[in-house]
Amino acid sequence: MRSVRFAAFGDPAEVLSIEDLPTPEPGPGQLLIRLRARPINPSDLFAIRGSYGVLPKLPATPGMEGAGVVEALGADVSNFQIGQQVVPLATNGTWQEYVVVDASAVLPLPPGLSDAQAAMVLANPTSAWLLLQEELRVEPGQWVLQNAANSAVGRFVIQLSRHYGYRTINVVRRSELRDELLGLGADAVICEADEDVVERVKELTGGKGVRYAIDSVGGASGSQLIQALGGGGTLIVFGAISRQPLTIDPGQMLFRGTTVRGWWLARWFRTAGQEKIGQLFSTLIPLIANGTLHVPVAAEYDLADVRQAVAAAEGSERNGKILLVG
Repeated sequence: MRSVRFAAFGDPAEVLSIEDLPTPEPGPGQLLIRLRARPINPSDLFAIRGSYGVLPKLPATPGMEGAGVVEALGADVSNFQIGQQVVPLATNGTWQEYVVVDASAVLPLPPGLSDAQAAMVLANPTSAWLLLQEELRVEPGQWVLQNAANSAVGRFVIQLSRHYGYRTINVVRRSELRDELLGLGADAVICEADEDVVERVKELTGGKGVRYAIDSVGGASGSQLIQALGGGGTLIVFGAISRQPLTIDPGQMLFRGTTVRGWWLARWFRTAGQEKIGQLFSTLIPLIANGTLHVPVAAEYDLADVRQAVAAAEGSERNGKILLVG
């Protein structure tokens, strides 16, 4: 089988290659899954560079997310069928044609989902839902401020907020995204290249600032979100795509009672337990199946073209996810 591999941490364009590896076979209680689509997430690229929270033993195959169909059943597996569309929940190394996964860590999907949308079930909609519902516990009618609003998570935040009755202020780097995000359900869009984010948030909130904010960028962009918090407001940091530190005014935290804390989806999955994970997906899958939650796909690349795919994923002008297929 074809597998994307890297033997050293570094620039993905330099360290990634395609190797031909033996197709694995499922053992008792396991499934062999033929993967058909895999999104390229920032966490994948951080891991390849050696700067993620958990790093693989080298040489390794990247990829933490994907979708495909059951190719073969191991002994004692009776609750799955050959050809059934599934998502592996607890595996690394999805940038290859086949993976073996314990049947207890595989999510069956309802008929009708495209491979593209199925491949993005695990990370982005779950992050958006958990940030809004479990971490921030947003109340209906309240403002939620976020940066990188055109990202997959950002789009899911907009869609879920519209579904649950929250209002969103969405920070982007390109003004041409405004109309698209407003059409998606955003209440306000701020281009940080053209506008003062903090002042614009004050205008929108009657000078109060926001109670809830989500930062996936860090650096100057995330620091602006901290300044836009109102009294008692909370910022959740769940990404650092700028690779730059946040600047925090201690006076704001002291005198306005604001909170800044981090959150990591991988840690949530490790501690949640199967029942809680099942409840999460039983909530999200119907919303994905009926189109309430969706994200555009900017382009699809064959596994053999992984270096071009990574370059596209890191480009600032793309609008949607980059997928590896084949």
